Parts: sequence; C-alpha cells; structure tokens
Amino acid sequence: MNVTIHVYYKTNDNNVLRRGNFPLKGRKSEMVALEFWKWIKRNHPFECEIEKIIVDGEDITEKVKKINGTNI
Repeated sequence: MNVTIHVYYKTNDNNVLRRGNFPLKGRKSEMVALEFWKWIKRNHPFECEIEKIIVDGEDITEKVKKINGTNI
C-alpha cells in the first residue's frame, strides 16, 4: 500500500511544499513521513522549520513530532 505525503515547511522566509508517494512496507505512515522529513532536511542547504505534514488528507504533524521526540 502507498501513501501520499505532503510536507509544508519554511526556509529562508519562503514557504515550501515537498510531496511524494511512498510504500508503507509494514510501517506506520508517521514513520514514513518522519523519514521523508529527515531526508528533506539532510538534502537542504538551509535550516528548515516544519509547518505541517499531511498523509492522505490527514494532518499528522503532532504524531510525527511525538515520534521524533522534539520540535522538528
């Protein structure tokens, strides 16, 4: 099963949207979204601040923050 993830974040006073389709492969959608967010941050040259994460139309931002254990 695949999920569509939309990540809204700010960087350099710009609002940015990154999105993609990802297979769950037995994982929770929160874990897949967190991995996508970490990939975005790792590959971005500037500091990024998350605004919200939407998976298949559901806002899961707080769930992802809880898994990560910090304000991402």
